[in-house]
This record gives sequence, C-alpha cells and structure tokens, in this order.
Amino acid sequence: MRAMPLFHQLPGRFRLTLWFTAIGAVIGAAYAHFISVQNGALLFGFAGVVRGTLTGAVIAGGVGTIESLIATQAWTAPLRDAPLAVHLTIKTVILLAVILFGLVLGAWLFPTPREVGAWLPFQWVDVAFALVASFVFNFLIEVNRMLGRNVLLNFITGRYHRPKLEERVFLFIDMVGSTGTAERLGDRVFLRLLNRFVADLTVPIMAARGEIHRYVGDELIATWTLTDGLVEARCVRACFAALDRLASGAPAYQREFGLVVTFRAGLHCGPVVIGEMGTVKKEIVFLGDTVNTTARIQNFCRETGDQILASAVLLDRLALPPYIVKRPIGDRRLRGKESDIALFALERVIGARAAAD
Repeated sequence: MRAMPLFHQLPGRFRLTLWFTAIGAVIGAAYAHFISVQNGALLFGFAGVVRGTLTGAVIAGGVGTIESLIATQAWTAPLRDAPLAVHLTIKTVILLAVILFGLVLGAWLFPTPREVGAWLPFQWVDVAFALVASFVFNFLIEVNRMLGRNVLLNFITGRYHRPKLEERVFLFIDMVGSTGTAERLGDRVFLRLLNRFVADLTVPIMAARGEIHRYVGDELIATWTLTDGLVEARCVRACFAALDRLASGAPAYQREFGLVVTFRAGLHCGPVVIGEMGTVKKEIVFLGDTVNTTARIQNFCRETGDQILASAVLLDRLALPPYIVKRPIGDRRLRGKESDIALFALERVIGARAAAD
C-alpha cells in the first residue's frame, strides 16, 4: 500500500491552503476565548472554542484557496497584473464574502442564546476583526510576493542578518535575441514582453519550489536550497516545464509581439555566502564562486549552441527524469576561471514532454 505523501511533497497550492486553515483555526479559537473572557464568562464553554476554531478554519481555508487560485490559474492573470491597490481591493471584497459565510456557518452550528432568531446571526465586531486580519495578512503576502519567496520572512526572523554559508542550486536564464528584439519592438513594448516572459518562467519555477532571486534585464536568476533543488531533480524539471510553457504560449506571443521567445539556461550548485546588504534599500544577496560559475555556464550556451547546460557537479547529485538525457560537452575553461569544469547539455528525449513523466 502506497504511503500517504508527506506535507512537503504536496503541491504548493495545497500546502498553502492547509497552512492557512491551521493558522486560522488557532486564531479563531484564541479570538473566541478572548471575547468570552472580555464578556465576563466563557460563553457556552467548549462549544465557543469549537465554533471559533471552525469559523477561523473556514475563513482562513477560503482565503488560502483564493490565494492559490490567484497565484496559479491563467484566468486570474488580470488580477495578478493589476496595480496593488486594485488587487488588494478586489481581494478584500472577495474575502468579505468568505468571512460572512464562515461567521454565518459558525453561528448556525453553535448559536448563542441572543443569536437565535436574530436577523444577523453574528456580531459586526467579528466581521471587522476578521476583515482587518485578512487584509493585513494579504498585504503581507503581497509584500512577500514583491520581495520574493521567503524574503520577508527571512528579514523578519533575521535569518541572514549575520552571513551564513549554505549549499544552493542556481539557475540562470537569459532570453535569446533580446537586444535585437528590444530594438525592433521599442522599450515600452519590450518591457511588456519581458513581463510576460518572466511571468511564464516564474510559474514552473515556483511550482518546483524554487525562489526567484533577481531579474537582471532580460535575465532571471532562480535558486533552491540544495535539498529542494535535488529532490526529484526539481531544478531540471523547472527548466523543461518553462520551455513547455513558452511553447504552449507561442501563439499568444506571436499575436501580441510578432515573435516567439525562448531562452538559454545554466545550472550549477555549490556553497554560497548569504547575507543582508544595504541600509535604505536592503536585500538578501548570494556571494561566491558558485554564483559566478552558474552565470558563466549560462553564457557558455552561446558558444556551444545548446539551450540548457549543467555542471557535472550538479548532475552527479541527482537522478534525471526519464524524458531528459545529458550529452557530454567535456571539460571546458569558462571565462575568468582558472580551472576546467565538466559540462553537459540537457536535452529532451525525442517525442517526450515533461507532462509525460
């Protein structure tokens, strides 16, 4: 009998909803207890805590589900791309409906004596509390989304306030032919193209539990903790899933921009120093030879004509999916390096797609 999947192996959208539900249940129980004490007694005792737990779980679970849909579904792209004020306003209205549903459900299942037969079976203070809490929570989510996955949490917890040495996987992606494309389209249209391009790359990278570290012009830098990147060859799968996404979106690119985009990519892993940098504007930076080497590997694609190059250092530590093969490039001297590095080109098995794995 197949074992139930571990929590960290669940798809990201399910993990998010479960986290929201659990946190909401705890907050709901604590809030119900607080309100009861403020009123001089534990209102209807254990049932009050159960009601608070249920209401919090339903509200937060709904919030988590909505957040997952907004983050992953194509039909929610207009909302994702809207200005922050519009984005938060629309989400707040949607959340208000979820909150009211949760409160009505809790009051219906565990009514207090004064709520029986009442026109509104809940307190407006409950609505205000839940709405403010949801708005603040979603505002923090949006700030975290703008800064990058886990960046806000790392700043708050001070994880990298003092520099740390970590093993990381890096992926450098560069749009092919971007200079000529920018000249042909003009800056404004090219910026729209870049936004579409990085959005299409971001979805599979995030689905593979990667972190978007930085955008540098037409280049995207992604990273994984060593464990996350190697498990099921997520870093490699993300590359080919990104290619598939660009291929499926080719007609839309052709209609809007008159061209089809693709990329060159470099993959490598190794130790880096991670720490906070800056005063007025702060960011978390990765320093070390591993980062520089990954950039050189990606740039070396221009010389070999390959689309994806990876180091033997990385490939020796993971098992490639069955739809991907590696072709040896040999030991090469990268620009600015004093020693050779063994490289492989990664290619899809003819006729295979990532979805078939």
